[in-house]
Amino acid sequence: MLDKYTGDRIAELDVPGPDQVDAAIASATRAVNQLPHQERAVVLRRAARLLDEWRDTVVTQYVAETGFTPADATTELDRTLLILELSAQEALRLTGEMVPVQAAAGHEDSLCFTLRVPVGVVAAITPFNAPLSTVAHKIAPALAAGNAVVLKPAEQAPLSAITLVQALLEAGLPEQHLHLLHGPGETVGDHLVRHPDVRYITFTGSTEVGRHIRAVSGLARTHLELGSNSPTLLWRDADLDHALPLVASAGYRKAGQVCTSVQRLLVHETIADEALARLTALVRDIPYGDPRAPGTRVGPLIGATAAERAERLLKDAVGYGSRLLTGGTREGALMAPAVLAGLPEGARLASEEAFAPLVAVDVFGSLDEAVRKANATRYGLQAGVFCQDLDVAFAFTRLLETGGVMINDTSSCHPDPMPYGGVKDSGQGVEGPRYAVLDMTDARAVLLRHRPRHFL
Repeated sequence: MLDKYTGDRIAELDVPGPDQVDAAIASATRAVNQLPHQERAVVLRRAARLLDEWRDTVVTQYVAETGFTPADATTELDRTLLILELSAQEALRLTGEMVPVQAAAGHEDSLCFTLRVPVGVVAAITPFNAPLSTVAHKIAPALAAGNAVVLKPAEQAPLSAITLVQALLEAGLPEQHLHLLHGPGETVGDHLVRHPDVRYITFTGSTEVGRHIRAVSGLARTHLELGSNSPTLLWRDADLDHALPLVASAGYRKAGQVCTSVQRLLVHETIADEALARLTALVRDIPYGDPRAPGTRVGPLIGATAAERAERLLKDAVGYGSRLLTGGTREGALMAPAVLAGLPEGARLASEEAFAPLVAVDVFGSLDEAVRKANATRYGLQAGVFCQDLDVAFAFTRLLETGGVMINDTSSCHPDPMPYGGVKDSGQGVEGPRYAVLDMTDARAVLLRHRPRHFL
């Protein structure tokens, strides 16, 4: 694999054959539910401490494999430490519930409760754009729940995942509980999700691949975090001093390669001219280029192919009538942060995911028009709404077709403890350690039927 900015070779990785994938799954199957709850928590917390001690190495690897800035790397590392801690806490409080079976005739003297038991082998397939925190969101709750994991990280950015696995193993996790496989999704990933002994698949990536996983995975449970075209809305009373710097960050961090990145900014007509002028000025001043250079906020996209696709989407929008106000020039994998004014409905940018450092600003005149434009996409991951009127804010929360609505923050707001997932073509299921642990376990009902008192 290559450094995403310099193009230098930085690693070579072995790709397993089908027999090795089968062997990893077989080993993982034998490890399910073999680690006591307390030990799961201890391992996760030790791994967090090790990653923190390795901070400089982790940041260096992360920048090289992604092209993101050291600031992005540091933020993601800190998030990962929190995810490990939250998962450790869930391992210690994982329990079932009492069931009031006394309401059923003939069970007046019965006792019923549930146990939470691991689902089995978890296959985790992760993306390049969050190669540390998303990996942690998948494997830490799985281990906390007592499952064993087979992990396939993104081909373009596997180094952070390797380091996280090393930390868990050095923290005392028995090696059969976590297996790491590298390789293309079309071969290694496909064999993994088709395997009958994989009981849970957690995948972050494109909607097209998510549909394929659903089609071939049989009865395995799936968590799918898929594509997006996230809107953020500025109502007429929005505080622009608060909102616009957040948009200028959320639309361009990691070169716009974030599932919840602000791709469409919908602005009330009464503030549209001011908002557009101020956002354009902010974006024009964003330093971009070498991610290692001091002050750089936007580095290259993951590769030239991704940047070429983003350039085509931008030109398509301009062809439909959008006005390019700043940025948009491309050199290899590097694209200058762009702002477009107007987003005609026929433009691909209105319906597809760009995954690039560009924001298209469109105007609405009423709440109904804002909702219609925001929902006019097959995706529904998250939305942001800047609004001071609580009645309007609650109306948006009811009407926007997304998995989450962030009030007075952008669509890209994602505190790690919260449930995070989409609707429509953005997927199914949620991340967030508490919610993932519950989904990665089954409720086993236990009924204890007492003898009636008159037999005692």
